[in-house]
Amino acid sequence: RAMGTTLNTDALLMGSVDILRGGENPQVSINAKMIDCTDAGVIWANSISRTGADYTTFLGLGKITSLDKLVRTVVKKLLEGLPGRMAANDLSLAPFELMRASFSPRILRGGETARVSLQVKEILGKVRDIKAFVLDDKIDLRTGDGKWYSGSVTAPAMEGTYPLKIYVTDRWNRLFSMDAMAGLTVQNRPPEIALSVQNRSISPNNDGVMDRVLFIPEILKAITLKGWKVEITDGDGRIVRSEQGMGALPEGFVWRGVDDQYKAVKDGIYFCRLIAEDEAGNTTSTPEEKIVVDATPPKISVEIADENEKGVTLALKTDDVNQIGYWELIVYNTEGVKAAAFDGKGDIPFDSNGGYSKKKISVGLKEAVESGFTYSIEVNDVLGNRLYIKKEPLKRSEIEEVYVEPPEKERNVWIEDF
Repeated sequence: RAMGTTLNTDALLMGSVDILRGGENPQVSINAKMIDCTDAGVIWANSISRTGADYTTFLGLGKITSLDKLVRTVVKKLLEGLPGRMAANDLSLAPFELMRASFSPRILRGGETARVSLQVKEILGKVRDIKAFVLDDKIDLRTGDGKWYSGSVTAPAMEGTYPLKIYVTDRWNRLFSMDAMAGLTVQNRPPEIALSVQNRSISPNNDGVMDRVLFIPEILKAITLKGWKVEITDGDGRIVRSEQGMGALPEGFVWRGVDDQYKAVKDGIYFCRLIAEDEAGNTTSTPEEKIVVDATPPKISVEIADENEKGVTLALKTDDVNQIGYWELIVYNTEGVKAAAFDGKGDIPFDSNGGYSKKKISVGLKEAVESGFTYSIEVNDVLGNRLYIKKEPLKRSEIEEVYVEPPEKERNVWIEDF
C-alpha cells in the first residue's frame, strides 16, 4: 500500500527468473504476479518453463537455439491473460492496519473483567487517536510504543457475544471504524451434560464376560469445555478411580474394576459421575450412576431335606449378588452312575417354606446317604462367575427346629395421653 501511494499506481507487477541457461538447447523458467496496492490481493499470476527443443516441429524444424529469442518468446507467452483493467482503489482505506485484537479471557461470566490487547501497524502515517468500545462502555487504552495498546473491560451481565468496536483517527483527522475484530462471550449458565451406562454390573476377572463397564458422556447444549473429570467412588464416598482431561469430552470412558494404582477393587457397589467446566469457569456434574462389581462365584448348598418311602428330596440354596444365569445338578449312585439330573436357567426357584428349592430323587429310603451317593453341581451367574463342585457326598440337612412359645393373651391396659 505504501508503494502504491508513493508511486501513484494501482497495481505492481513482480516476478522472478528461476532458470536462465544458454547453450545449444537454452532453457528459461519465469513466474510473475500482479498485486493490488490497496489490499495486497493477487490480481493475476502465471508461471512458465520452456526449452528450445519444446518448439521443435516435424523433421526437427522450429527448434530455438538462441537464448535471447527464447526469453522473448517465453515472456510473451507468460503475459498472456494479463488483465487490461481493474477496479479503482478505495481511497477510504486507512493508512494503517490493525494487526491483532483479542480479549483475555475470551469467554467469561457476566460482571467479570477481561483484558483487551490491540496491535496497530502504521503504513503511511501515525495514529493520532484510538478508541475501543464494548456496547457503550469505553475501554481506557494505554500504550508504551504506539504499536501495542491494552486496557480492561467489565463483561456485560447478560449472556451473548459482544463485538469489539474500534475507532482510529489518523494525522489528517480522518476517522476509521473497525468492527468485529474480536468478540467477548458471556456465559453464566453451567454446561448441560449427561452420562449414560451400557451395563451396570461387571465381573472384572478377565474371563471375557462382563469384564468392563462403558460410560458414554454427552453435551446436551453446544458449548466449548475447558476441562472434564470422571470420578468413581465406593460405598463410603472414597474416590477409587479418576480421570481428567482438557477440552472436548472423549467418546466414552471404560472402567475395568481397578483403582488408580490399577489394582482390582473389592466386590461391592460403586458410583460414577462426570464433572465438566466450561471456559467461563461454570462447573456442573451429572447424577451418580450405580455400578455393581461382582467377581466372586456363587455360593450354593445341596442337602437332603426330606426322606420317605417314595424317595429323597434335595434342598438347593444359592447366595449371589447377581442373578443366576444357568445351573445344573447331577446325582450319582455308589457305582458312579448318574441317578438323576436337574438343570435350569435363571435363579434357582425358592419355595415359601424356608427358601429352599426341593428336587425329588427317586431312590430308596436312606439309600442316598447310607450307600454314599454323591452329586456334582455347576452354577453360573449372569456376569460369568462360575462355581463347580465335583462329586461331593450327599448329606442330610442340619437345620434344627426352634420352638417358639406362643405369645401371651393380650390384656386390656389403660393408656393415658398427656
